[in-house]
Amino acid sequence: MKKQEYIDIWIWAGLSIAQIEWVLCSILGIWKKELFLQHEISSKHIYDAQQMFFKLASWESEEYLLETANFYGRDFYVDQRVLIPRNDTEVLVSIMLKKLLRDIDIKNMSYIDVGTGSACIPVSVILEMHPLKFEQSFALEISQDAMDVASENIEKYAPWKIELRESNLLSGVFHDNFSEKKLCISANLPYIKDGDYANMDASVVRNEPNRALYGWAQTWFELYKELIKQCFQMKQVHKIEEIHLFIEIWFDQKQVSQRYLQEMWLSFEYFKDSSNIERVIYITNF
Repeated sequence: MKKQEYIDIWIWAGLSIAQIEWVLCSILGIWKKELFLQHEISSKHIYDAQQMFFKLASWESEEYLLETANFYGRDFYVDQRVLIPRNDTEVLVSIMLKKLLRDIDIKNMSYIDVGTGSACIPVSVILEMHPLKFEQSFALEISQDAMDVASENIEKYAPWKIELRESNLLSGVFHDNFSEKKLCISANLPYIKDGDYANMDASVVRNEPNRALYGWAQTWFELYKELIKQCFQMKQVHKIEEIHLFIEIWFDQKQVSQRYLQEMWLSFEYFKDSSNIERVIYITNF
């Protein structure tokens, strides 16, 4: 079949030229610039492309189709058991790295990523920190499905550097020995208000795991409150020297988070994402 005829069919069906070219390049195993030299499409490739086009037309994401998503310059395995890594979360990683490489002494410091999902955050932080190293590094996750995905990415990039554990927030490391040491903790927890579909992309609502998206019905900050309480408990029990906490929040959570952090007498700093929205908080003084 003529390539352009096939493209025209799917444009008429409502797909963009970018989506169509992406699928064809994926199926044919060629770069976009090579696609212009391709004039015919075989029956086999038509069938394979058609399966992907049907999924795209039903709002399934490109990343889930290819089971890969690029985050901080690396390709991570993803499927519908975990969230697709976002550009906003790259801001969290960038802020962490700037602080760790310039402002924080990481001697005697262990690192914990809470609610790790695909493990894109801890893998990126650990690899970008090289040659600086934490004493220990943990990726914690409550969902066994998500742990299976995280395991693939840790095995690919950092099998000897990150220990994956099943854990409800910090419970999985609460009995480890961190006495008189430092902790760096990152978390991108579910923070969207239950049923807040108006502020969500339709494809996200339809395809991505609810458990990783939606938090609580009231302030949407409850899960982070619980994490912060656990940080206080760990510091008291283990006599931890310092805790540095980095979290990602929803676009309308600044006021509720700021009020709570002030009530807890914590030091904190907000950072903006690429859309000029304050999405990352760096919290200290536990």
